[in-house]
Amino acid sequence: MARSQEEMMRMQQGANQNPLSAMPPEARENLMKPSDSIAAVLMSRLANMSPEELKMLDSVITPEVARVLMKLLPELQKLIDAVMQQQGGGQQPMQQGGDMGALGGIR
Repeated sequence: MARSQEEMMRMQQGANQNPLSAMPPEARENLMKPSDSIAAVLMSRLANMSPEELKMLDSVITPEVARVLMKLLPELQKLIDAVMQQQGGGQQPMQQGGDMGALGGIR
């Protein structure tokens, strides 16, 4: 079955629209909240990475990129908090002499 050009154009326009714009504000807000299950998966994946892989991540993730990643994955804040606690809490990793890489400097 051939579709008319008008139908194809409507489909394309729908594909280009932001799907969040059709959602109620409360649903959008809930969608942007961190997920405990996603945070657990990310933590597990990080725990399975080698020191070399972690160093590579540290070297390529700038603070600017980290901020954008935090918008995409708000769960990263939980990971940062967990690492900060493991390193002794309160102070920034750089102040402690620890090295958490780019994610450590975005607070």
